[in-house]
Amino acid sequence: MTVKAQQAASGWKRQLKNEFSAIAFLAPFLIPLLVFYIWPLLRGAYISLHSWTILGMEKYVGFNNYTKILTNSDFYKYLWNSLYFVILVVPIIISLGLLLALLIHRKIPFQTMFRSIYFLPYVLSVSVISFIWLRMFDSKHGLVNVILEALGLSSVHWLTNPKAAWWSIVIATVWWTVGFVMVLFLAGLQEISQELYEAADIDGASSLHKFRFITLPGLSSVMKVQIFFQIIAGLKLFGQVQIMTNGGPGDTTNTIIRYIYVTGFKKDMFGLAAAQSTLFCIFMLLIAGVQYMVVNRKES
Repeated sequence: MTVKAQQAASGWKRQLKNEFSAIAFLAPFLIPLLVFYIWPLLRGAYISLHSWTILGMEKYVGFNNYTKILTNSDFYKYLWNSLYFVILVVPIIISLGLLLALLIHRKIPFQTMFRSIYFLPYVLSVSVISFIWLRMFDSKHGLVNVILEALGLSSVHWLTNPKAAWWSIVIATVWWTVGFVMVLFLAGLQEISQELYEAADIDGASSLHKFRFITLPGLSSVMKVQIFFQIIAGLKLFGQVQIMTNGGPGDTTNTIIRYIYVTGFKKDMFGLAAAQSTLFCIFMLLIAGVQYMVVNRKES
């Protein structure tokens, strides 16, 4: 074997060794990903092609489940309900989280205590926060209506009025997650160099101009992550609806995730529910793709 061939073989072995080393380091992440995400996704796609009940597979139906879903107006209705919630909640969470971060970022007394107070609800589970707000929004004895009546205002049927029901879910969700958004924005604010603000002060820039031309650009990467995360989380809304309104009044607050849950676990139609889940997964991938293209277009 020539020297050049030996060098090529040695280089190939070294590269192969590096590839295996990389896979070994990634294994603690890849194995759970394959077991808990990729395999269930593939299994769900397989189940969606069958008539499947709690007893197991009954027969192969091909794409009949998908045809039923796409020709059923309920699927589009509940998909819109999920989108409607995203439209309501995401701007509020992002704006309020940024505002709280800006306020706490200032040197104020008890700064650490305020951070802990705002972040504390996020450590609770969705079931806990939903039950808390279910009691808070009780029409007769809820704290919210008690406060409204004390102020001389009329009480609101928060969970039985169609418009109020959505806002009750929005309020509960904002209270639960705004602390997490605030903490991420605080981390982004700490990465912005103070020299930029000092230079702006020397040039006589106003607070609004500093916010527009220094703070917002400095938080752009955090903002993109926040918006992406909150949109995906909003589309997956389930716990608050299930506990607080049970999809009501009527079907007003019924979301696509609860629709899938009812199809599978209430109606015992797991094949159809798997098809709904597959279509919803494709829809979320499209949403993620659109966000990616919009972000890249702005950056270029």
